[in-house]
Amino acid sequence: MSENTKLLALLDTVIDCYLDKGEPVGSKFLNSLEAVDYAPSTLRKYLNALEKQGMVYQPYNSSGRIPTLQGLSAYLDSRLSERPDDFDLPLNDARKGLKTLVEALGEVSDGVVVGFIRNDEYYYLGINNLLRDDMIDEYSATRTIVRFIEEKKVVAFIDKKILKNQEVYYTFVNDTDTLISCVYVKVNLEGYDAVLSIVGPLRVNYKKNISILKKVLESLAN
Repeated sequence: MSENTKLLALLDTVIDCYLDKGEPVGSKFLNSLEAVDYAPSTLRKYLNALEKQGMVYQPYNSSGRIPTLQGLSAYLDSRLSERPDDFDLPLNDARKGLKTLVEALGEVSDGVVVGFIRNDEYYYLGINNLLRDDMIDEYSATRTIVRFIEEKKVVAFIDKKILKNQEVYYTFVNDTDTLISCVYVKVNLEGYDAVLSIVGPLRVNYKKNISILKKVLESLAN
């Protein structure tokens, strides 16, 4: 295994831990994981290399690492190339319309599901998904995300992009100093091109959300 491959694998582990815990990930914690089988000196060397590459950073001296947007982008690029996780989704009525599809996915996604056809139709469900325990201290950020969705800013941001069928996309939006994540696809429903997206904070279960959207694309293609 090349050193670059090892660095990317370590980056995945750091980001998985950060997304799960919401705290800087330190070398001591990483050494306790079975998936990380490096000598402490080697681990520190690799973490320093990731930091020099701009993939992670230390919010303060002697802290663990937090992924940067560049690091998250590399992580998501890897997730986009993987097959979706195998789990059941309530997609039997997926072809009945955009509103039905949004309602079905809003119950299982990690974030708010937003679906729209230009400015003609706009639906969202899952605001309660933002009110989880680890977001209590981020009340201001949560309000910004909710306002971003309610004011349909996601339409203006995504609708100007050229989207291909059967592709999952992601982006990060800075809205009033709050970073918002958005994973999205173009789908064809009842003869209309629509956008289906999952919007949330930076810390969401990207693997799950990407798998959900890939499953939607597979279901609509069959």
